[in-house]
Amino acid sequence: MMEFVKIPEERKAIAIGKNAAVKKQIESLTETEITIGDDVKIEGDDPVKILDAKNIITAIGRGFAPEKAMKLSDNDNILEIISLKGFTPKKRPTQKGRLIGTKGKTRKLIEEFTGCDISVYGDTVSIIGGWESSNVAKQAIEQILEGRSHQSVYKFLEKNHTNNSS
Repeated sequence: MMEFVKIPEERKAIAIGKNAAVKKQIESLTETEITIGDDVKIEGDDPVKILDAKNIITAIGRGFAPEKAMKLSDNDNILEIISLKGFTPKKRPTQKGRLIGTKGKTRKLIEEFTGCDISVYGDTVSIIGGWESSNVAKQAIEQILEGRSHQSVYKFLEKNHTNNSS
């Protein structure tokens, strides 16, 4: 079985890694063979492992460090990608700035309260985490994109963090 995935040109070197270490680690984790050219070709016998490799490579393409992307080999974690293309090109930088926050505060808080990893890259915001925590992170991100105040989003995160902890 074979799958293809596209990633930005500038992320291909990261997906390969020094001495092809990252590529080899993905292949080892997922029992697949990966060829990186114009597209990334993933071959293997197990469709689930191929999907894991595809998700890991997609996550690297969406700005995640390989170590964070590798979390997707654990079936308890998912990759969620939110497009910012619904906003005008002029508005996107503002939205990205609101999501990241001053000195990265907003992104850090979402990550801390949910246990998810967040990447704001290109015209997307991506989340890696468990099903429930990713859903909470996605809701928080959507609230910020809708224009809600950071304070109300922080309260939402605190409330959901408390609910998930008890």
